[in-house]
Amino acid sequence: MKKKLAPLTILVGSGKGGVGKSTVAVNLAVALASIGLEVGLLDADLYGPSLPIMLGLRRLVPRKEVLPNGKEALMPFYKFGIKSASLGFFIEESRTVLWRGPMMSGALEKLVHDIEWGPLDIFIVDLPPGTGDVPISLSKILEISGALIVTTPQEVATLDAAKAIGCFYELSIPLLGIVENMSGFKAPGSDIVYHLFGEGGAKDLAYRFDTEILASIPLHPLIGIGAEEGCPVAVKGNLREESKIFHELAKRLLQTVSQHNLA
Repeated sequence: MKKKLAPLTILVGSGKGGVGKSTVAVNLAVALASIGLEVGLLDADLYGPSLPIMLGLRRLVPRKEVLPNGKEALMPFYKFGIKSASLGFFIEESRTVLWRGPMMSGALEKLVHDIEWGPLDIFIVDLPPGTGDVPISLSKILEISGALIVTTPQEVATLDAAKAIGCFYELSIPLLGIVENMSGFKAPGSDIVYHLFGEGGAKDLAYRFDTEILASIPLHPLIGIGAEEGCPVAVKGNLREESKIFHELAKRLLQTVSQHNLA
């Protein structure tokens, strides 16, 4: 039986690794929490979980609590206004995960069912690259409202993003929109924008699948530094340009959800 953890459950995928999908997922979750929503964030990238680093929770293990019904449950971490869980909290950083489908499905079920998430308004799931076992398994254990695709502008990224979109269609998961990451680099002290990863790829992808680009996120050093240091830039609210864009993305996403009548 599928579990409904929140009125809205949104998958964040890319199809290709290295496009900043996890950075977008973490900052989006923080931005949604800043407007008063109860947000859960699941790191479903079982091969390369990065959430512990990005939230500054490295080498920490979730605590157990006895619930009022007498059952023991794992508690999610709570930081920056979001509840989070990741396989990375249970294995060493240097350990290589060599799992086949059934083992991956079992791990996902534990992260979904054995964590005491509590009341949530929205549940964000950061998917691994590719179109394999994880999205298929999640579609069987979770009620999923829709998916968000993260890509960079170049064709090698958008080709894989298109495959991920195809996977969502096969699983009857609505596509909510596209986030173009690393869309351009503005040289310090000037208004010149350098398109280091090309230009227009996400626009073509959105046209092909009849969807919208919900945000174009520039290549900004502070976004990467925030992820590495465990302090997402979205924590800074609308005070800085590099953080403001994630808060605008959160608003656009909620507007899109409303238009789709998903919640």
